[in-house]
Amino acid sequence: SCQVCQGFSERIKNIRLLSLFWSTTTIMSDAPTVANAGDLINLDTLQSELDSARGQVNIWAAQRELALKEAVATHKTAMAAAESTYVELLEKGEDLAYVAEELARRKEWEQAELDALREETLLSCELGVGLPRQLQTLRERVQTERSELEKKVRALQTEELDSTQQLDAHQNAVELYRCRLGLRFEVGSDEELKFFFSHIDPGDRKREFFVAVRALDGVGFEMIDCDPEICITNLLEECNTSDNLSIFVRGVRKAFRALVAPV
Repeated sequence: SCQVCQGFSERIKNIRLLSLFWSTTTIMSDAPTVANAGDLINLDTLQSELDSARGQVNIWAAQRELALKEAVATHKTAMAAAESTYVELLEKGEDLAYVAEELARRKEWEQAELDALREETLLSCELGVGLPRQLQTLRERVQTERSELEKKVRALQTEELDSTQQLDAHQNAVELYRCRLGLRFEVGSDEELKFFFSHIDPGDRKREFFVAVRALDGVGFEMIDCDPEICITNLLEECNTSDNLSIFVRGVRKAFRALVAPV
């Protein structure tokens, strides 16, 4: 565009020089000449053409400048939209990472629960058969010792021998339950029985929960302590009705597991 304008300017300049040349040669020549070079070339027409070309160039330049501004505005809009999309993708990525972590923790806890349930299922039969029999033997032994002490002293040695044998059997059973089921129990004074449960809390399998009961005169038990505190009234009533202590122990274990299970 600038080259076009410059070309027209050069053309006007050449025409003016040509006009001056013709004026000079007219004086020096006797031949008929044209009075003015301007008669051959119309300078006004050339100036009009130059102005028209300059106007077209200005229009073209304005159009190009407007198109450039529109392109810049479009680019800015596209960049803003791309940046917004990028931020949304980052936020979605963070949300997905958090959800993945939660699912992984949930899966780990559920796997621990499944393993514990499998272990409890495998040993429930052994617990259901062995533990009530041993506790019943323990109760009969305590009652027998009380009666024998009131009757005669001479039976003490025989009773001590029997007690030693039974104690060995109880200790073996207790060790089995403690290692495999996380269950141990202690016999206190006044026919007090304490049951300690571990392998309950998925976050701390060594943590112990316990419940203490006392044998009543005749048949049945009453609760004297529980930590952490849970409602086991129904379990104790069922135990006293059925005289099946293993059901009570399994029910207490399930209640403790439900207490620490995540929501």
